[in-house]
Amino acid sequence: MNKINNNLFLIISSLILLISLVNGECAIDFSSEISVGISDSQWSCLAESNQRVIIQVWSGGDQYNSNISSVVAAAEQAGFENIDLYAFLCSECDGNYPASSAIQSLASSLKTDGINFNMLWIDVEQCDGCWGSEDDNANYVQEAVETAQGLGMFVGVYSSEGEWPQTVGNLTALTSFPLWYAHYDDNPSFSDTSFYEFGGWTSPTMKQYVGNTNQCGVSVDLDFYGSGSGCTTSSGSASGNSSGNNSGSSNSGSNSGSSNSGSNSGSASGSASGSASGSASGSGTGSGSSSGSGSSI
Repeated sequence: MNKINNNLFLIISSLILLISLVNGECAIDFSSEISVGISDSQWSCLAESNQRVIIQVWSGGDQYNSNISSVVAAAEQAGFENIDLYAFLCSECDGNYPASSAIQSLASSLKTDGINFNMLWIDVEQCDGCWGSEDDNANYVQEAVETAQGLGMFVGVYSSEGEWPQTVGNLTALTSFPLWYAHYDDNPSFSDTSFYEFGGWTSPTMKQYVGNTNQCGVSVDLDFYGSGSGCTTSSGSASGNSSGNNSGSSNSGSNSGSSNSGSNSGSASGSASGSASGSASGSGTGSGSSSGSGSSI
């Protein structure tokens, strides 16, 4: 009987370990517009394949996501262990300047709503009518990141090797912060070195490897952190060996905001890397990883 019990224990333990390996390094992200339309059953389905979710909390001229409290509660109820937020701020968007004021407004709203989260990702990408000169943009982004850090948040940067230089030029002052980069090669791995070596970074924390796909009936971007073992590719299989050449940020962030309304004004960039403008998200292996205590404002 003891031998049977021991074998049963080993089988159960192995199954638990297998499940944790399958979804322990996989994440999804989506815009504020998408987040409010997810049903409880869809949330449960998403939580079965992912351990981390990154939700848009600030959308350019539309500013704070007033539904973030109920969205985060739904993610927690579904069993997500790691909940990150991402913010697209832009210097020419209403209510976004200066960056320090926008971040302070965001922090105040999160505190009022009692939102607990792991990390705030600052989304850096192009958008029609959203930005000034590269130098001014660089100062703005640096101010946003450093203000968030000063308010006690774990903060990281989301961008791509195409979007970054177009938006902030040669800014290299933020390499101490985690990088979440976009490269749509359908490959959950960090083997694409040239696509994250921008802005002075030499190692990433998270990768957005598929943009605007469908999972559990929800339009999401796919992300991974860690080794990426078991993460779903756009073909629906769990693999870390797919390949491709498309770089870019997710289009969920391209609804970030114009200088007036902040909605549906992002445009696809035409950088030499072929990147498309996009959203934000995720972390796990780099410095400042958001696993653990998280941010509480």
